[in-house]
Order: sequence, then C-alpha cells, then structure tokens
Amino acid sequence: MKKVIATTMAAFLVAQVASAVSASVDIASAYVFRGTTFNDGLVVQPGIEGEVAGLTVGAWANVDINDVGGDDQVSEIDLYIGKDLGSVAGWDVSAGYCEYTYPGAAGNGESELSLSASGAMGGVDLSIGAFANVAESATPNYYEVSTGGSTALAGIALDYGIAAGYFDTEASDTTGFGYAAYSVSYDTGGGSLSVTYVDELDDDVVDVTESVVFAYGISL
Repeated sequence: MKKVIATTMAAFLVAQVASAVSASVDIASAYVFRGTTFNDGLVVQPGIEGEVAGLTVGAWANVDINDVGGDDQVSEIDLYIGKDLGSVAGWDVSAGYCEYTYPGAAGNGESELSLSASGAMGGVDLSIGAFANVAESATPNYYEVSTGGSTALAGIALDYGIAAGYFDTEASDTTGFGYAAYSVSYDTGGGSLSVTYVDELDDDVVDVTESVVFAYGISL
C-alpha cells in the first residue's frame, strides 16, 4: 500500500506544479526495457507529464498485475525532467535526467543523464540518444537509435517503429549491440493497440526472455 501511495503522490506533485498536463495508461503482456525482461506477466504502466518553466517533467510506474498485494506490486517508479536545447544543423537536440527507483528491491535505484537528437538523414527520420548512468560513468554507457513512420496495410493505417540499442560493455567477443525492437501499432480511436518483437542480437549483452509484447495504450 505504501508503494501505491508513493506512486500517487508523485503523479499528484507533477499535476500540481505542471501546466499542459497529459496522462497515459498502458496495459502490456510484459515489461521489456532495452531488451531486458523486467516483468514477464501482465503489467499496467501509468504515466503523467507536463511543462514547468520550460522543462518537461513527468512520472511513470510499472505495476505487476500478477503480484497484486505483494511486496513487488509496484516494481518501478521513475521521475524525469527534460529540456529542449534547440536546433543544431537541422537536428532537434534535448537533454534529460531520470531517477529510476525500484521500491521492492534493495538499493537506491539509478540516476541517468541523457542527450538526444532527432532529424533526418538520407530521407529517413532518425532519433539518436546517448545515456549515462551517473553512478557508473561520467560518459555514456548506452546508445539508442530509432526510426518510425506511418504506412497502410490492406487499407488499414498503421504506425511502425524500429529501435536498436548499443551497450558500452567490457565483455569480450561482443559487438555491444544487444537488441533490436520492431513495433507496429494501430489507433482504434479510443486507444492504441501495438505489438513489438524484440530480437536478441547478443546474449552477452542482454537476455531476451519475452520476445513478443502486446500492449494497449490510452492517452488522457
């Protein structure tokens, strides 16, 4: 119960200090983050986001439905801020900070700084991000590149996305590319249905145990 209260208080704080607040709720068959499966059963993932003094602020949580009433029911609560830095050579650049907390686990969680850019290269829309775990390194130790767009299949409008993650690891005999994720989503008018396939590229970097994730998301 205390963890549920903590999640509610974080969302309430964002709502009180932010303007142009938006909220979302995703229901997914598993929680997979950067190729690693954190929950292999049904999860609910609420989030809230707004603007404060030119900053984007938000809170997000993962709730394990298979552990309702258990110690690990709320397995993760994230608080984050972001700042648009403007355009550089046609690329939109932003910086961010995220505090990852794990209520059911020992330890104090993780703090991460990020720098990302989005633009076009060769006619393809791209987003590139560099992420640094503050406790481990002052330089990035994870990189991600993604692209996406819209298409039609048999007259049905679909959105698609492709992402790949590179981990700066000391492991030998590895490329560092841990996974690639391919997603397709459909806007039902009341929410978005999606399916994501997570391809394990290198098992020395990540361990993909749930390769297919189904989700339904609602924006409020």
